[in-house]
Amino acid sequence: MRHSFRLLGLLVAAVLVSACSQGDPDQPSTWIKQLSAKDSQKQIRALEELARIADPASAEAVEALLKTAEGEVKLQAVRTLRKLGQKRSVPALLEAVVHGAPAGTDPATKLTNETNKEIAETLGELGDPAGVDALMRLAREAKDAYVRVAAVVSLGQIGDPRAVDVLMQVATDEAEETYVNKKAVQALGDLGDPKAVPAIKKMLFHERRGVSFYPEASFAAYQIGPQVAEPLLTVLAGEDQALNEWADKNNVKREALYIKAAEILGDLGERRAIPMLIKNLSYHPPGLDPDIVDAFALLVRRNAAIALGKLRAKEAIPALGKAATTEEEGNVRAVYADALVSIGDRSALPHLVKCAQEGDPMDKTIHARKGCYVALSKLGDEKTLALWEKWEKEEPQLSASACMKKMAWSNEAGKKAAEEHCNQLAEEVVKTIKENKARLVAYGECRENVDCWIGKLKDSNKLVRERAAIELGRLGDPKAIGPLMETLRDNDLEPRFAAITSTDWLVSNSKDALEAAKKGLPALDAQIAEEQGKVHFARVNEDLKRLAVKIRRLDRNGG
Repeated sequence: MRHSFRLLGLLVAAVLVSACSQGDPDQPSTWIKQLSAKDSQKQIRALEELARIADPASAEAVEALLKTAEGEVKLQAVRTLRKLGQKRSVPALLEAVVHGAPAGTDPATKLTNETNKEIAETLGELGDPAGVDALMRLAREAKDAYVRVAAVVSLGQIGDPRAVDVLMQVATDEAEETYVNKKAVQALGDLGDPKAVPAIKKMLFHERRGVSFYPEASFAAYQIGPQVAEPLLTVLAGEDQALNEWADKNNVKREALYIKAAEILGDLGERRAIPMLIKNLSYHPPGLDPDIVDAFALLVRRNAAIALGKLRAKEAIPALGKAATTEEEGNVRAVYADALVSIGDRSALPHLVKCAQEGDPMDKTIHARKGCYVALSKLGDEKTLALWEKWEKEEPQLSASACMKKMAWSNEAGKKAAEEHCNQLAEEVVKTIKENKARLVAYGECRENVDCWIGKLKDSNKLVRERAAIELGRLGDPKAIGPLMETLRDNDLEPRFAAITSTDWLVSNSKDALEAAKKGLPALDAQIAEEQGKVHFARVNEDLKRLAVKIRRLDRNGG
């Protein structure tokens, strides 16, 4: 037994001596020594440990190894420099790029391209303009598509205007992979240079092999800003002859051009578009029978209304009000009604009351009327609340009676069927009135009191929180910015959409609000990154991204 203990003691001592001879594993010097090892696996292990420790002082030793490293060792050296994140490493990284590398699936080729990709991504993260020339060359010439993607993304990150021409070329290259085109469009948006407007405009409308570039191009257009508006005004007016001819030749509906142009001009706040947008509220394709419902025409009218709402175009209220009361398609009518809410002027209330009361008597779901009831509860005042309570007392008899007056029957069975139908319709009205009353009750409690509405942002009812956000935008008090920006994180979409709109209104009209919003940008950026890929927030967070861009643009331009 004594011999066993003696042997165990010798083994432990040997391990300790060995560990001490290798050095402290948490000290960079321990692993820098291993970089000169003949065994590539030891070198890779040393590089991995240096990346773990992340001491910037070890960058010099890794750069020295990168000059002679090959294969897996070279790739890991680049990854370690990426983790260390030192701009001093840029020359060594540029020297390590292999230009002219072929595309292929053999191990050596794949490794070379993976290393080039890693270098390109690292250069973008380091943000040094010294990397731009090499990245432009990779974007143009690299045979591997993933290397080209990494290069164009990094050019966008660095933001050097020298890259605009190359990125325009890649974005519009019809022989390029579509996902590379998309990344180049995004990079042009990140640069924000107005020189890119022709390429962005082309990618807004062009499609290839069933792939649309509109999502990337529309956001890039917003990033570039007001300079995009001029050519899109021409498109909206139907006066871009070259684009019209291209659309006709490629079987693209001209209505698609108007739909996209309206959306972007609304986002940009381009008020010169207002007369054309009002005109498009009654758009019908030339030469088409007026009695035929055209889906594209509905979308032209719909997007015109959305844009007018974003522009808060009070001059559009009569046209929107008329459209809301005459449109039979429920989804489009709801958009008209919501546009009136976005404009925020209570002169729209009579239109919404009429819209809520009129609809197809054969539609027992009251689909066409619901959006008007909802909009009325978002914009209504104390008189609307009184009307709401009157309706509560009179329903369901009021709607059932009105419905029966529009019915026809020839016998008792027909009358009974009509009564059953109208009763179902009336019950749907009762349900809609009940579901949306909370917004109006909240208005009765707060009216023009900003502090009251700020408190309502914490209400347990999402519809009350939504109304609170809307009213804070209408009232225009800069002190609401902080609470509104907190509401941008609301898990329910209704208050979140309303908070985005109201924050936009406030920062656009108040320097104090803009200053307060700037303080919330880091949290806003973190939220966008955190929620990326979450389906529930996908659409609302496109608006959130635009809000962040707008705050920064207003700050650059002095409000």
